[in-house]
Amino acid sequence: MFIPNHPEEGVGALARIRTEDGPDGAIVFERRAERPMALWAEAGQNLRRIVPLLGPDAPPTDAPEESVPCPGCYRPVYESSSSGMLIGAGPLPLVGLCRLCVNGTTLRSLRHADVPLDAHQRAVLESVAAVLV
Repeated sequence: MFIPNHPEEGVGALARIRTEDGPDGAIVFERRAERPMALWAEAGQNLRRIVPLLGPDAPPTDAPEESVPCPGCYRPVYESSSSGMLIGAGPLPLVGLCRLCVNGTTLRSLRHADVPLDAHQRAVLESVAAVLV
């Protein structure tokens, strides 16, 4: 379920919920992701562009758009998407970062979920975090 402008104005939450058995049927949030509404809007626009291309009746494309993996999260970064470069962020070249890594969202989310990171990914994300401080 998507909840716009919750818990505060300009922030939306995407939640996985279930209802408890019983007469009250209370709603239980199993997982919840809160992000600025602008990120949800961008994701929605990307889905509108991508989903029609996935159907069996979709016209064939000339060639897939080239991408490189973001060094912080390995998401594909396309020429048409915004990416960032941090100069002087440490010993690592930080070029081609996705917007979520540049603004620190990826590291915060991974720490919140207690996800283990490989050494390179940790070094990149911590270098970005040091610049953000």
